[in-house]
Amino acid sequence: MSHEMKLQQMTIDDLAQKCAQETNLYFARQDSDSTYCFELFRRAISERDDLAWKVLVVQYEPMVTKWVNKWTNQHPNFPLAATETEDFIAEAFERFWKHFTPEKLSRSQSLDAILQYLKMCVHGATSDIGRKMRYRLFDQGLEGPEEGQESDLAEPESTPEERLQKEELWRLIRKKSKDEKEYIVIYASFSLALTPREILAEYPGKFRDIKEIYQCKANLLERLGRDTDLMEFVLG
Repeated sequence: MSHEMKLQQMTIDDLAQKCAQETNLYFARQDSDSTYCFELFRRAISERDDLAWKVLVVQYEPMVTKWVNKWTNQHPNFPLAATETEDFIAEAFERFWKHFTPEKLSRSQSLDAILQYLKMCVHGATSDIGRKMRYRLFDQGLEGPEEGQESDLAEPESTPEERLQKEELWRLIRKKSKDEKEYIVIYASFSLALTPREILAEYPGKFRDIKEIYQCKANLLERLGRDTDLMEFVLG
């Protein structure tokens, strides 16, 4: 009996045990046999075996958690997303379950290729949340903090007077902007520290191309440089 036939006759529990053992060897950079894990993926993806899928989630959740934590630790504004780490993990697995088709599995030559796709799903999940975080930061810049709350945009050491002045400055700049595009470009550039290419990606459909972003920025900065109201505000 071939090894492939033996794999197909193994129970889920036996496959899970062997997959866990071989995965530990894989992460320890030792010789390992990925066929047991691959068979679990085949049953989960090609046969839509729920039990096989649950086993895989348990098997690879620690690895996905490590990827997610690495991202959240690099983003101090993460709490603004109102999203728990578990939500990132669940969304990453959901993306994988939805988009990693039997055809993609058949084209995968190794377990590493499958795990790389799972990592891409984690990246997609965190990117979406990161985009929502930036939009929320942008909205806070437009509206200011709610009554009785401190602005999340404020630096920890800034005084209430400094925070109020910053909010008044952005309201004045918005008033002087010709349209929403100009304000988005200026705010995203100076408050969110986004590059023109990042602005284009973060606001899909808003701008035709990077050239338009540069033009909006240049036009508004030129007008602001001549604006007497802004000069009076800055100089006091």
